[in-house]
Amino acid sequence: MRILLVNYRYFISGGPERYMFNIKNVLEKHGHKVIPFSVQSNKNIPTEYSRYFVKPIGNKDVTYFNEVKKTPKSVWQMLTRSIYSLEVKKAIQKEIRDVKPDLVYIIHFVNKLSPSVIRGAKQMGVPVVLRLSDYFLLCPRFDFLCHRQICEECLTKGYRSCIRKRCVKGSLFASMIRVLSMKVHSMIKVYKDIDAFITPSEFLKKKLSSNGFDEKKIHCIPTFAVQEKPLNEEMSIGSYGLYFGRISEEKGVETLIHAYEFLPDHSLKIVGDETTEEAERLKVYIAKHGIKNIHFLGFKKGRELEKIIQHARFVVIPSIWYDNLPNTALESFQQHKPVIASNIGSLPELVEDGYNGYLFKTGNVTELVEKIRLMDRDDKVWEMGNNSHLRFEERFTAEKHYMKLLKVFKSVLKTD
Repeated sequence: MRILLVNYRYFISGGPERYMFNIKNVLEKHGHKVIPFSVQSNKNIPTEYSRYFVKPIGNKDVTYFNEVKKTPKSVWQMLTRSIYSLEVKKAIQKEIRDVKPDLVYIIHFVNKLSPSVIRGAKQMGVPVVLRLSDYFLLCPRFDFLCHRQICEECLTKGYRSCIRKRCVKGSLFASMIRVLSMKVHSMIKVYKDIDAFITPSEFLKKKLSSNGFDEKKIHCIPTFAVQEKPLNEEMSIGSYGLYFGRISEEKGVETLIHAYEFLPDHSLKIVGDETTEEAERLKVYIAKHGIKNIHFLGFKKGRELEKIIQHARFVVIPSIWYDNLPNTALESFQQHKPVIASNIGSLPELVEDGYNGYLFKTGNVTELVEKIRLMDRDDKVWEMGNNSHLRFEERFTAEKHYMKLLKVFKSVLKTD
């Protein structure tokens, strides 16, 4: 099978990109040909297909919109990439003509490629499968958050709520553009061109099906985690609590820090980019209040990150948004680590309270402190860690993911 893999970045910057390269490797190991389509960037992994990639908004060193120098050209690019880009449509159709894929598998396109990748492929007669990693089809902000609280007003009252509250980047203009793009996409019915949707969680599947999307097209296939090589050292129950991942408002790291204020005899390590606005704010808070038991380690990856996870006692996922099956949980399960998680979104699908970790009420510092103290028992940590690994083997291996995904691919190609 020849698969055109579409994502707005061709380098690792987060969960969607880790998934993209992981599934690319898995598909290739099973004999499929995987061909990328993306945006030009100096950070991209080298590929012979980069000649098909579209020009970036701004220059090739830019990753985020706030880094883009605002010129008439870049503003026009932002508008078209948010709403519908003929430039991108032309580019993907050229690659399709040249490489002749059997299907297109889209990971992420919002604001950098536009849904013209969908229509461009369908007009070439190629089936399209779209994987969702957030809620962009339903929420202008992608995460159903407003002022650190869950908000679904756009579903119940319409998109004017987003404009009124300036939900997108706190900007009236950005909110209006995002709402305009969603209305245009609905008007031209571009998502009707999708042959199948892949959701990592049942929670997201239910959100889509209860808000107008065809349930028959939606397939829940949990993501997976991989290790390049098994760790040689024996597993340990560790001595510290661990948070690793993106340090941003929706991840709820502030809740975790407040919990450890009440646990001076417990140690917490935080792994992630500590230059983000949220990380800087939290570090100022820690310094101001003289908190000594919390340590920022910065961004880590590969074997270095695996060893930090291995020597942790447990992992905490304190999200305040509808977290959509985070990789951090799977990587923790893989290394026999119990997880303490907010009781929100897909997290109850991952963590069974008292079996492979604990759940706590979202944002509730007191309850989180109680759950952390329950991890003081070595025998319980060991038991739940083993249960975590069993859950990983049951649900989240690469092979299980591949078999389910292949079944969907064959269904849209109408082959046995």
